[in-house]
Amino acid sequence: MSIDDHDDGLHALIVDLPQLRCFVTVAEELHFARAAERLHLTPSPVSRMVKDLEHKLGGALFVRRHHEVQLTAFGEALVVRVRKILMDVDELTTIADTFRDVPPTVRIGGTHLSPPAVADRFIEVTEAAVPDASVLYRSARSVDLLPSLERGELSAALVHLPLNNPALDSIVISRYELMVAMRADDPLAQRDELTLADLANREIVLRPATPQPLALNRLHQQLAEAGIRNFHRMDENDPAMLASYIRHSRGLALTYDPATGGAASVFADPAFRVIPLASGELEFLSGIAWNIKAAEHDPVIAAIVDAIRDEWSHLSATSESELLHHRPSQPVSNPSR
Repeated sequence: MSIDDHDDGLHALIVDLPQLRCFVTVAEELHFARAAERLHLTPSPVSRMVKDLEHKLGGALFVRRHHEVQLTAFGEALVVRVRKILMDVDELTTIADTFRDVPPTVRIGGTHLSPPAVADRFIEVTEAAVPDASVLYRSARSVDLLPSLERGELSAALVHLPLNNPALDSIVISRYELMVAMRADDPLAQRDELTLADLANREIVLRPATPQPLALNRLHQQLAEAGIRNFHRMDENDPAMLASYIRHSRGLALTYDPATGGAASVFADPAFRVIPLASGELEFLSGIAWNIKAAEHDPVIAAIVDAIRDEWSHLSATSESELLHHRPSQPVSNPSR
């Protein structure tokens, strides 16, 4: 089946953006549940929209097997063209903004896994830096925000560190005090504080690495270096599923203080105990990143970067190289600010 055989059908679908976005997202994830999570939908409507698109085009886009999804040859050819269509559509708003007598729009983003107070402060600092602009905040995974920064679609983004991307610069804004979540009747639940050595013979439940692979794989490496060998990696980044697994498996999970809100609040249930790790045992960082060239040429982005540096420069002693190659050697601070 040739891609050219379907040109007329594709042109007719250009206005059906939800189907096209579902198709591209599934093609990127090769997993319907993860694609649904990115689109803030359940898997059922995502699967239905993809099937409707296949029906209209008259060809299969994916090969579906048990626990495995692959693009067909037709799907691989089509996804390149559909991505360009969606990028062109997304640029329409930017083009229109240049012809409107309205305040400029500044687009920033942040990982949905960050404590809400951290994201709120980032938005406040941005709004103060560009008081005449309308600030729009996009919540997504770090791994999805970083390409948007590279393409210039976002002025800045709150992501997990490190980045290891020469096109981007960043500043640390939170050094998380990680805690260990467990059942309330766990043998460790009566402790006031834990060390990594206390976890050496226990199963540690990890979230999927997909939100920010470099940062989460670095965390995994730090645990392994501390002698922890028994890991269970969750298939989906769902706090409720994580809590259910801990409840029934008696495993342990690393988390933030439930009082910070967001995904960590799932462990505020009295069925669980959350015990802090000793200071300096483990470090997990979030920061704000921006496109280096964009900051050099766009005065709005430059103003945002200056405000970010003024607000958080006291937390940024750790270099990118140290983040990538060394275990933390200094105490972490609470991200409540």
